[in-house]
Amino acid sequence: MQNSSSYGTILIVIDGCRPDGIQEADTPNIDTLIARGAYTFNAQSVVPSSTLPCHTSMFRGVTPSRHGITTNTWVPMVRPVPSIVEAAHAMKKKTAFIYNWEQLRDLAAPGSLDFSYFRENLDDSEGDLLIAQIASEHLTAEQPDFCFVYLGVVDIVGHRHAWMSEEYIEQIGIADQAIGILLETLDKASLLDHYFILVQSDHGGHGKSHGTDLPEDLTIPWIAAGPKIKQTGEIKGPVRIYDTAPTLAHVLDLPMSEDWEGQPIMQIF
Repeated sequence: MQNSSSYGTILIVIDGCRPDGIQEADTPNIDTLIARGAYTFNAQSVVPSSTLPCHTSMFRGVTPSRHGITTNTWVPMVRPVPSIVEAAHAMKKKTAFIYNWEQLRDLAAPGSLDFSYFRENLDDSEGDLLIAQIASEHLTAEQPDFCFVYLGVVDIVGHRHAWMSEEYIEQIGIADQAIGILLETLDKASLLDHYFILVQSDHGGHGKSHGTDLPEDLTIPWIAAGPKIKQTGEIKGPVRIYDTAPTLAHVLDLPMSEDWEGQPIMQIF
């Protein structure tokens, strides 16, 4: 962050995390964020409800019909839409990515990241804890303005054991522990009040799959806490996954792209 009065943003994505999964799991850290800010368990993703299309909508503020990513394979856009990362980089903001699913590398244009860390550890049930530890170290050392922390193991467990299975619920609890690592580190470094934290998912799931327009696939959690955020409890009105980039841009005082279809969720401020 450029000075002590600036606010940074941390976007934490728990891949494949259904809201009712959070409600069943042991999630004291997510519960703390909910109590400190605003949330909805009825935010909506996009179709196809697959990881890369959903993240592209999240980062670029538009639906797949506009950005053109409809599978988990990146395709260059005919009419490029700026991402929240590029918008931040253009305004001299420090940016960081810490993640454990390699296909997400294309969410940020070459040269737009000041720090990037990838670890292929999705087969490790504690893989997200390592991601959180690396993110914590970077946040305290460099204090980036925008930091993306991707926790991917919940989705893997959903595919292996089924969404809402015992194993899936347990893995959400581990993702919450990862969030706890971040919160504790920020608190000890007296940085917790300097970061807007947004925890959300990209999609849900049903059975051992996702990608459809079923409510189980499309309905996601969206939880905001930190400076500027009112303790308003449940958000009234719609929240779409492509509202994330405009909301983060609002916190960072970035210009809104004319291409973005989403809107900042102003009732939380």
